[in-house]
Amino acid sequence: MQQYSDLLIDALLDEGFTVEEAQRLIELREAYEERLAREEITYPRFVHWQMEHRHLSDYL
Repeated sequence: MQQYSDLLIDALLDEGFTVEEAQRLIELREAYEERLAREEITYPRFVHWQMEHRHLSDYL
């Protein structure tokens, strides 16, 4: 994983970012991907809960 991160940093440096900016962009991307993964798990459970409590119809 470190090698992949190093390649990303090198690519961002080539685009004019500083090392600190490149590291921050990578951190932001990882946090965003983690959030998307959590939403993929949470959203269907939330919809199911709404249907159970008659907040949503089966016919949507």
